[in-house]
Order: sequence, then structure tokens, then C-alpha cells
Amino acid sequence: MIPADWPSEHERRSETRRHLLFATSARGEGGESQPVLVRDISARGLLLETEEGVHLDPVIAVSLPEAGDVTAHVIWQGEKLAGCRLDEHLSQATIDAVRVKGDAAHAEQPEEQLGLAADAPLPRSAAHSLAARLKQLRLERELTRAELAERSGISTPSIWAWETGRTVPRLGSLETLARGLGVPVSELQIGAAALPEGLYTSSPSGPPAEASGDLRAARLAELVAASRAQIAALAGIPPERVTITITL
Repeated sequence: MIPADWPSEHERRSETRRHLLFATSARGEGGESQPVLVRDISARGLLLETEEGVHLDPVIAVSLPEAGDVTAHVIWQGEKLAGCRLDEHLSQATIDAVRVKGDAAHAEQPEEQLGLAADAPLPRSAAHSLAARLKQLRLERELTRAELAERSGISTPSIWAWETGRTVPRLGSLETLARGLGVPVSELQIGAAALPEGLYTSSPSGPPAEASGDLRAARLAELVAASRAQIAALAGIPPERVTITITL
């Protein structure tokens, strides 16, 4: 039986647009942990987002700042969301810590955060390409998510959320992640593969070579547009509010 004070079906379906995004883990009765996002929190309950197709155990232990592992009973679970009732009430310090740490590390996918249409090409492309680059760089270094978490000091669930495109990292988190991967932050933001071919190429034995004339100008414009989209996605603002100045 669902308690009377739980959200209605309509409210549940709208929960994915809330801005609370705290990545953590939920451990089942068998000891297996699943990465989850806390999408809503109160003293009595949690709204969790899971990977599609993942079914949580009826009783789970959810790791929260200030409180450690808290016992939660899964009252209902849909395709991606699960509503949980807590055995013990959470303190306000825990609730505040979840919100602050989530805000510091994660941003909504741009099309959700900004209320843009689902087919808005630049923000969606920016978020998805960042997720793909992160996974590619990790696999190239033969690192598991847990190993990258240990190297970077970022939680495994956070890396899961970024690699699957559920959220995008804020700039501070992106810089920390880049250090863990041993790459400049620009390689995550734009990526070597995203640079227009022929705009700049380099090798250990020679200086950068530049394309020339109209072709170089066109490729530079493409790079600027891609950079604006990346910056907008990370800052949570529309691309038209990003101004890039190039001093030659």
C-alpha cells in the first residue's frame, strides 16, 4: 500500500525534471551495489533514478553524506524511478549535504535544465559527446570506473552518471576528472576527435601546421560553435549567451 503522502502518478512522472542530482550507490540484500541518482529527498523518503532495466531489491542500503548507509524500503519502482521509504528520519544536515554536493558535481542534461526541445541539436550533442569521450578515455587507459574513481577522488556513481549521459559534470568536477585521466580539461570538453581535421595538426617532431584561407576560417567557425555548445552545457545556460573572443 502506498502511503497517502507519497506523490501522485502525475507528480512521479514529472520528477525527472527536478534539479536535485546526487550520485551514490544502493546496495541490495545480496550485497551487490547499483549506482543511482537521488532525484528528491525528504526526512522520510528518497526518489531514486536507476539505470534502465535495473530492478532494486525491496530493501536497500543507500549511502548518504553525514548519515552513512541508510536503510530504505522500495515502495514503488517504474522504468527508471523508484520511491523509497526510510526506516529512520534524515537530519536536515544530511538533506542539505545531499543538495549541496549534488549541485557542486552535477548539472542536468542541457535540454532538461533549460527547458529546450528534445531535438535541440547543440546542447544534446555536447552532453552526449562528452559522455562518449569520457568513456573512451577511460577504456583507452584500461581503467574500470572504480579504478578511475580511486585515481580521481570522484565517486564511481558520479562517473557512471556522466558516462551514461544522465548528467554532465560541473567545471570543477570536470577538472578533477581530467587530472585523474591525465589529460587537459579541454580534451574532455572538446576532445581531439572534435577538432576540425586540418585546422591544427601536430607531432612530437614538428610544430602545429595551419590550414589556410577560407577553409581555415570555416573550420575555425565550426570549432567556436562546438566550444560554445560545450561551455553552455557545463554552465547551464543557452549557447547564445556564450561569447568567445579570439586574440591573434
